[in-house]
Amino acid sequence: MEQSRIDELREVARALADDDSVEPVLRVIAESVRTLTDAVAVHIERYTGPELASVALASSSGANVGTTDDLNAQVENTDRIVISLGRRHERMGAIVLWRKRSAPPVNADQLERLGDLAVMAVLGLRRMMVSEELATTREDYQRIVDNKYRLITGISEELRNRLGAAGEYVQLLDTQGELTAQEKKYIEGSRRSIDASVHLINEMVQLSRAETGRLTLQLEPVNISAVLRGIVRDYQLELGDVGLEFDVDVPDLPMIETDVDAVRQILDNLLSNALRYTPAGGRITVRADIRPGRRKSDPSKYVCLSIGDTGPGVGDQDLIFEEVYRVERRGANPGFRLAISRRIARLLGGELSLDNTPQQGALFTLWLPGSPTARTVQPRSTDRDR
Repeated sequence: MEQSRIDELREVARALADDDSVEPVLRVIAESVRTLTDAVAVHIERYTGPELASVALASSSGANVGTTDDLNAQVENTDRIVISLGRRHERMGAIVLWRKRSAPPVNADQLERLGDLAVMAVLGLRRMMVSEELATTREDYQRIVDNKYRLITGISEELRNRLGAAGEYVQLLDTQGELTAQEKKYIEGSRRSIDASVHLINEMVQLSRAETGRLTLQLEPVNISAVLRGIVRDYQLELGDVGLEFDVDVPDLPMIETDVDAVRQILDNLLSNALRYTPAGGRITVRADIRPGRRKSDPSKYVCLSIGDTGPGVGDQDLIFEEVYRVERRGANPGFRLAISRRIARLLGGELSLDNTPQQGALFTLWLPGSPTARTVQPRSTDRDR
């Protein structure tokens, strides 16, 4: 008897944990109560505000009943028993059962099992409440995120227009007769500041788009080794001899399904960061390999693209991927590139990680799924701020 009771409770608990909907589990609990107490019918109700709302019903009468009042009208010669669910200060609902007046009394063992089932019913009702609260919170959060996106894009558009006008004025100044070397220096500095501001605004909009799910991807088979080698080669050709050593070890890896432009953007951000912080005579390492997931629970294989440097490393490792980190960091150019890169990596089903040794350099690794994954791919956005 004791083992069957434990098995019954274990099954109900498992259902409460695994099932998407609580109501079928409550119906199982109601039926268990009916069988245990030899009741004519059992009704589990939930209190919602000042009214009593029906949640689940298990009835041997076969009646289609929506409320306890309906059931009272259909079941005769019975006693109505109400078991309150929840603590006194949080009355959540009740188990209502109807037993024939001729039925034998409920014994101590049945009462104990009935108490266990009542606890399970409370857990079910509480899970319903939590699920509804989470749904409401999710809706509120999405509304806030959408409002934030609209605010950022609206302000960004206005700033672009104003900076564009400022750029035209600077261009006019550059054509006004003979300028002194100092005046040309001021004009060039103004032009660089305007360009940097426009670039920062574009990054801010892209970050907001990634946060709100508006940054869409186009997956296709990609030779990731060729992509990485090509980006490194472009940097080497463009920079020429800058006093840095490139140590590249990129073997031929299997094709993967990913967004090639998104991957290029991440790698470009990582390489430009490495170049910016690596002193003359330093070394930039580029590696590619296949690794298992970082968690034991992850059986997947990942293509890992790593870019390291021999620069000063990252002082605030926990903050490096935060949106405001680079804006506040002394001596760094303002931007959101690492924050954007990590969000894009996660949209691709991967991750962007950092292994850091202060004063000895930083190693960023882009983890990409090594095999095609099921996902919905939307058409690529054509917004000009992509």
